[in-house]
Amino acid sequence: SAGWMYRLILESLLGLRLEADKLRFEPCLPAEWEEFKVHYRYRETIYHITVRQTPAANNKMIGEQSVTIDGVEQQDNAIPLVDDRQEHHVEISRPAVPSQTQQ
Repeated sequence: SAGWMYRLILESLLGLRLEADKLRFEPCLPAEWEEFKVHYRYRETIYHITVRQTPAANNKMIGEQSVTIDGVEQQDNAIPLVDDRQEHHVEISRPAVPSQTQQ
């Protein structure tokens, strides 16, 4: 059951989705969480991923997310997984969804 709990947290709460050779994040986080970090290993390559929630007022549109890998913005908001035996730094910025108690 520990394995299922681990999978539930990764997939449901943190929103990690592996799609063939791409990784996507669609987290369902409390508004109070400002960020979290994941160190993801793909074969011999390490991806240091930081997911940050920004206040919705600071975003151009509700639901807008950006993904950058080593400073380069990705057009499809996915992390292409490449086994180049390097370390990569990924930053994901997404708007926080206001909680029901904040109004």
